[in-house]
Amino acid sequence: MADANSPWEKIQQGVNETERLIGQKQYNLAMIKSRQTLEIMVRSLAEKACILDGDMSEIIDQLYEGKWISKSTREHYHKLRTIGNKAVHEGYNSASDANLAHHILSQEVYSFANEYNPRRRRTSSAASSASRTRTSASAPRRRRKKKSPAEDILRILVPIVCVILLILIIRALLPSGESQPATTTAAPSEAVTMEHTAPDPDALPPDESTAAPEETSSAVVYRTTTTLNVRTEPSTDASILVQLPPDTEVNVTGTYDSQWTIINYDGQDAYVATAYLTQ
Repeated sequence: MADANSPWEKIQQGVNETERLIGQKQYNLAMIKSRQTLEIMVRSLAEKACILDGDMSEIIDQLYEGKWISKSTREHYHKLRTIGNKAVHEGYNSASDANLAHHILSQEVYSFANEYNPRRRRTSSAASSASRTRTSASAPRRRRKKKSPAEDILRILVPIVCVILLILIIRALLPSGESQPATTTAAPSEAVTMEHTAPDPDALPPDESTAAPEETSSAVVYRTTTTLNVRTEPSTDASILVQLPPDTEVNVTGTYDSQWTIINYDGQDAYVATAYLTQ
């Protein structure tokens, strides 16, 4: 049974609690819970990396410099930290930022699964052990199958010599006068074969009779999951063209990056947050 006080169990509980608070529309508490869960993740990595000093912002940067996390993970951590700080110190209560925090947290939490989930560690260790066992067992077989170059040459030459000897024996036994009639009787047989294989003039060409019907694909329909801002640029600082209510169908034309989706609004390109779209 997994330890309920282990970092991995606390992280899982934090993600579930964040989702529950959003469902109850307690957006301020959801953002605070996401920051607390982030702090557990950062402190756990810092302990593994032997980073003892610094606040959370400094530790995140040190983890990136030590190549313990990627650039995108560092950006996600700082985003979660910023949203959580606004919720703690300013009483911030934004539904969109609460959903964004939960979305980012859900993406990053699985990087801890292999490190802190004992079941996954055991599975990985067992697979590595089995791979080493198969490698060591197959090594002797490869050594036994190794052959010398002389054996390869003999294996090729023996069939060739047998075929040559067989041809010489047949020519020695076959009378010279019987070779001509065999040549003259080949023509009628060939003519009969060609007559039976002549194509039917009334048959349809193969591509017309066996052509497969064309497949049609239906376009994917995207809808909003909450009240969604439509902006002129892929930035939260850009101007808002309109606010779409929940369950509004949108015309998606492309993807800008992992956070922004391009839609067609009044004949022009506009941008919405990808986290609030669903198929």
